[in-house]
Amino acid sequence: MTRTSSTHLSKWFAAGLLLAVGCSNVQPLHDFIFPPRFERASLLHPQAGHGQRYAKSADGAISYEIEGLRIEVEYMSDPELNKLFPQESSQGKYSINPYTYGDYVDPSVGYVYNRFTVFRVTAHNTSFAKVQLQPLRSLLTTDREGEVLTPYGVQVGTAPQTFESYYRALQGPSGNEDYRFNMRMGFVRTNNFTVDENIFKGENYGGFIAFAPLDDEVEEARLLLRDFILKFNAFDKPLETMDVEFRFDRTIDERRAEGESSIAELHETTRASLAAATRVVGNVTGDVTRDVTAVEGLARGRLGAINRCFAREFDAGRASEGEITVQFVILPDGTVQGARTLRSTVVSDAVRECIVDLIRRWRFRPSTGLASQEEAPEISSFQETSAARVTATCFFEFIDIREE
Repeated sequence: MTRTSSTHLSKWFAAGLLLAVGCSNVQPLHDFIFPPRFERASLLHPQAGHGQRYAKSADGAISYEIEGLRIEVEYMSDPELNKLFPQESSQGKYSINPYTYGDYVDPSVGYVYNRFTVFRVTAHNTSFAKVQLQPLRSLLTTDREGEVLTPYGVQVGTAPQTFESYYRALQGPSGNEDYRFNMRMGFVRTNNFTVDENIFKGENYGGFIAFAPLDDEVEEARLLLRDFILKFNAFDKPLETMDVEFRFDRTIDERRAEGESSIAELHETTRASLAAATRVVGNVTGDVTRDVTAVEGLARGRLGAINRCFAREFDAGRASEGEITVQFVILPDGTVQGARTLRSTVVSDAVRECIVDLIRRWRFRPSTGLASQEEAPEISSFQETSAARVTATCFFEFIDIREE
């Protein structure tokens, strides 16, 4: 295959520019550089057949009822959360809605990422002296084997993961960043389900319980409200508690945004593929969640987004055909840590940074085994070994498909 020279590429790009400007019926130039826009939402639908104490409402909420008490759960999609905070969700990458990315479209994928999984839980107490829901005792399990998500607390020290630590890690040094942090935390304190909130007879109380975003492959999820306190003793200690489970089917609603054309797909110029077999170091024999096929399978499923990182820089004349090798650590809970590029021949820092950022967002199934003590000598910065902590290396190749 003949490689495209930078001179030839510049001429092709200039011709495209003139064509886009001179012809009113031709797709704007940005469609050749950026991916088409999609409206994408992660949705949870209450399952049928919960039992006689459960009921589904027309608005998509599900409730559990015993005599004198009703607990209602409503999954809050990102579009619904953005409608609750419209002004705070319409500032692009500077949106301050604490539960979503607002209307910020990631240019590498063409849609808005899901930031959290949020439920609004409301308790209606008509007969008990007082009841109490313990939001930080809740769990969210999925059909990914072994995956159990715990809720986000508000302030550092209240839970293993909190909104405060999450947004502190993203906070920049400027005064505007400090303002956005404080605004987000104000919304969280106001809208999250409060810890130790007593709900007395005749009252109702509700708030948000938030978990990490679900992986694309999740098809079922179960919200477990643990240790809901029904009665207290004379010393105000729990006397009677119950657990309540709510089951959901999960779908991803993805459609091309209004006004978007498929011409960007028709003019696709590049393709990403795996250039060599993926390497996995530190896995235990029999742990299928961390074997080569599991890691490589997820990587193959993300090649479209990986290619878009390259295509927009290539089409703009800022990258060349080549290969990128990326290494990353998969933690026991399935999250990715320490992603970095080991080698790149595409001559573009923007491509490398975009791909590394995408891989940091990948989420694997929780591990079912313990890590071995074997580590490859060339990855000295990842020498630490712990339970189910493995190191993976993926080899990506990018080519110009116009000359095939």
